[in-house]
Amino acid sequence: MPSSDSSHRSRFLRGLTALALALAATTALDLGRPVPAQAASFTMYSAVDESDSAADLEQYGVTDAATVYDDWSLSCSTAGCSNVPSQSTFEAKVQEYVSLDKSGSAGPITLDFENILPVSATSDAQAAEEVSLWQELITWAHDAEPDAPIGMYSYDWSNAYQSYTAELYGGGYLSFFAPSMYNRWSTVADWESELSTAVSNDESIDSSLPIYPYLEAIWDTSGDSAYLSGDDWDTELKDLEASVPGAVLWNAGPLSDDTACGWLEAFSTETGGLTGTASSGPLTVTDSAQGTGCVMPSDAVSTVTFTATNDGTSTSAATEMVDDTSGPDGITLGDFEYWDIPALAAGGTFGPDTADLTVPSGVASGTTALVRLNYGTGYERVAVIID
Repeated sequence: MPSSDSSHRSRFLRGLTALALALAATTALDLGRPVPAQAASFTMYSAVDESDSAADLEQYGVTDAATVYDDWSLSCSTAGCSNVPSQSTFEAKVQEYVSLDKSGSAGPITLDFENILPVSATSDAQAAEEVSLWQELITWAHDAEPDAPIGMYSYDWSNAYQSYTAELYGGGYLSFFAPSMYNRWSTVADWESELSTAVSNDESIDSSLPIYPYLEAIWDTSGDSAYLSGDDWDTELKDLEASVPGAVLWNAGPLSDDTACGWLEAFSTETGGLTGTASSGPLTVTDSAQGTGCVMPSDAVSTVTFTATNDGTSTSAATEMVDDTSGPDGITLGDFEYWDIPALAAGGTFGPDTADLTVPSGVASGTTALVRLNYGTGYERVAVIID
C-alpha cells in the first residue's frame, strides 16, 4: 500500500541487522557548511534502538523518542478486534520499547499499529471498531508512561474515514501526529509535496497539535541501499523546520560505505545549529580523512587534513591549534603538523595542515564520536564512525 509502511517493523529489524553485520568505518567530516537559520523550537528526535546500535546519536544533540510496534498482529473487522493483549502485557511492552530507546517518561511515544488504522478501513463499522480499540490501547499507554505524549504512526497520507481518526485526537487520547515521511518518492520535490499533504491532513483535524514526521537517511525506493546526499538531506531538514516543530529519525541506515558521509555531515551540522553547539569561530575549516571518502579505521592513528579560510570582511587574528581531548571513548584529535595559524586577510587561507586522530583499542564497531578540530579562536565539529 503506497499510503503507509506496512513493513515498518520488518524494515526496522532488517536495518538493525544490517548495522550489526555491515558497519564499516566511516568518518563524516563537517565541511564548513553555513548553519541555516533555525525554526523557533524545532526538536530532532531519535527512535533508533540504541541497544542494537552503537551510533550514540544523543551526542549530536538529538532527543530520544520511543516507537511501540505491533507484536500481537492486531486486527479488526466489523465484528470486533482480535489478538488484543491484556492491559498488563501491553503496558509492559510499552515500557520495554521505551527502555530500548532510552527516551524515559519525557520523550514522545509513537504507537505503530498499521493493521488497525481507521484510514485503511473498508467500512464505517470496521473504522468504529478500530477507534474503540485504539482508545483502549492509548489509555493503557498513558497508564504505562503517564508523562509521555502519545502519537499514532502514519495515518496522515489520506483523509479517508477522517472523522473516526479525529476521535482519537480529543478526550486526552493522542497528543501529536507522526506521519511517515520516508523517502518513498523518486525526488526530493515529490517528498516536499507529500509533506505538505500530510501537514494539511493533520492540521485539518487539530492545528494546535505538534507534528513529528518519521525520517530516515536512505531512499526507500532502492532496497534500502542508497543514502540521501548531504544536499538532499539538508533540503528536507530545512523544509521540516519551516513546517513542523520536530521530526523523528527512525533509522540512520547501515553506515557501510563512503556514500553515508554526505547525510551524516549535514545531520551533524544541522543538529549543531539546533542545539547551539555548531562549529564556531571566525574561520571556515574544511577537512577530510586520509585516503578516499570518509572511512576511518579502528584501533589506529589516522590523518585528518584541513584548510582554514577567513570568510569575514576583516583580517582575522593569528591563533594556534589546540590539542582537544574531549572526544568520547578516548578518541582524540591533535598532534598537528603546523601549530600556528597566521593572521589571514579577508578571503585568505592557511593550509593544508594535518592532525592525528587516534582511536584506542576496545572501541566498539559502529561507535560514532564527535570530536573537535580546535583552532584556538573557534572549532570545527568532526563526526567519526569507528569500524
